Amino acid sequence: MRCKKLVMTGILAATILTACTAEKPQQGRGPYVAEEEKQPAASPVSEPTEAPADPTVIVEPPEIVYEDMEITIKNYKLESEDRGKKGDYEFPYAYTVYQQLELSDTSKDQWPDLARELDYENQRIYENALTEFADEYEWATQMDDSIRLSENCCEADVYVLRADERMLCYCTNYYAMYNGPHPTMWSSCTCFDPQDGKKLEFSDVITESDPVKLSGIIWDNLIGEALGEDYEFDDEQEKTIREKIESLVVNDELVWGMDDKALLIFFDSDMLMSYAFGPFSATINIEDYPGLVNEWYLPQECSPVGARVKKIDCGTTTYELAEILELTGNLTWEE
Repeated sequence: MRCKKLVMTGILAATILTACTAEKPQQGRGPYVAEEEKQPAASPVSEPTEAPADPTVIVEPPEIVYEDMEITIKNYKLESEDRGKKGDYEFPYAYTVYQQLELSDTSKDQWPDLARELDYENQRIYENALTEFADEYEWATQMDDSIRLSENCCEADVYVLRADERMLCYCTNYYAMYNGPHPTMWSSCTCFDPQDGKKLEFSDVITESDPVKLSGIIWDNLIGEALGEDYEFDDEQEKTIREKIESLVVNDELVWGMDDKALLIFFDSDMLMSYAFGPFSATINIEDYPGLVNEWYLPQECSPVGARVKKIDCGTTTYELAEILELTGNLTWEE
């Protein structure tokens, strides 16, 4: 199935034709020609000319037809050479899993600016993963085996929410364990405009500029994922949550995404309330709030995104500590 891009019509400008006149020949006395010898002058032959264009005629530009965007998510794992053991369980001191998005060749040709920005983003993800892994590994080697509970690890799992000619949006769920009894989990979302590769902020896609109204919409759709839909907040809790949401809106710091039906807002466990309350989320159906989303970024008709995304495992790379420290020491990336 193909995705269609809407293009604004234009008015064809009128063409102004300019006539050129030959210079008048010089008058002078020429040789005498008898009347009977004079030949009749030849009738000039008129060249066909184009009629000027009618400026009132609206000319439809050709429709731009896009192929469905196709994406591959590549999974990489970095693992320590050193290993620990707890009872019968053997594990690496540290490991890191990171994932990168890549467009198909056809999609790269259609959206070259997006492909370039994804390359830049992938380089950032790679270098951050190396730095994270080096820190985990170095800390693990300094730990006494008597207190070593498990490996130090950080795993990233990417899923695509939307991929059409108006927006590419994907989210990443992170899971980290640092030799403790409980893991740390958080989420991030990244959205691009495929036409120019621009990374989008929440304020780019929303028409509502009043932070109080916008935070109210989020509040009306807020769900505590560990609490359930029937949980009721007391007045003080509601006041605290509303103020925090409004602050995130004002500073454009919401973690958000968009699929083909709704705006999705994500709040990690300690963003709105204490860690014990767990994460929160808000699903704002676009049809329920007409005009809330900038018309350009409304979802486009495409085949299901899940059918156009594939994941591949790119294997595990094992490092000794000295090797990874040398590698990360030579990185040139700057945030």
